[in-house]
Amino acid sequence: MPKRKIKEAMPRKKISIKELIILPAVIVIAVSIGFVITHFFPPPNVLGVCLKTRDADPFNVYPRVLLFVDNKQYVFPDTLGKTIEKGKECLHVIRADYVGNLLHVQYIRPLRLSLPDLMKIYSPDGKTINVVDNSTGKYLNKTLDLSKFNIGYSYYSVQGNFTKVSNINNLPPFSNTFLGRIDLTSK
Repeated sequence: MPKRKIKEAMPRKKISIKELIILPAVIVIAVSIGFVITHFFPPPNVLGVCLKTRDADPFNVYPRVLLFVDNKQYVFPDTLGKTIEKGKECLHVIRADYVGNLLHVQYIRPLRLSLPDLMKIYSPDGKTINVVDNSTGKYLNKTLDLSKFNIGYSYYSVQGNFTKVSNINNLPPFSNTFLGRIDLTSK
């Protein structure tokens, strides 16, 4: 049987000061560059992003939102969240795929969006919204001037009723089980 050669222990190589400083310096420079880029060139506002395709993004949530104008229920038009930009259809992060109260929230990663974000997409100018009256069995489109209404938000809570929200930061985010309500009451 052949004899094994025993490896001789190599003396440890001393780390020079130069090698000791290079790695932390590279880390500090990389973090600094990342901070400068995100500080001076922030990512785009998610509410202004145009999605490239209908259902290719992995985050899809379908919340229900009821719309009441002076205690009369309306539904959202299928044009909510769809605009024309540069001659092409632009699908926004929140949209209505069909006339009704079911919304579609879609993005490349999970988002925390709620009713005020919906209103920013629903009425980009903050002046008017289009609603659909379905009380007669036929869809009747109406345009409402928001300056004539107070807007109230509520959501269906575990207590089994709609909880009105005075601070919009306390609204829960959209989810598949979310049921919200927007109340427009005349001033």
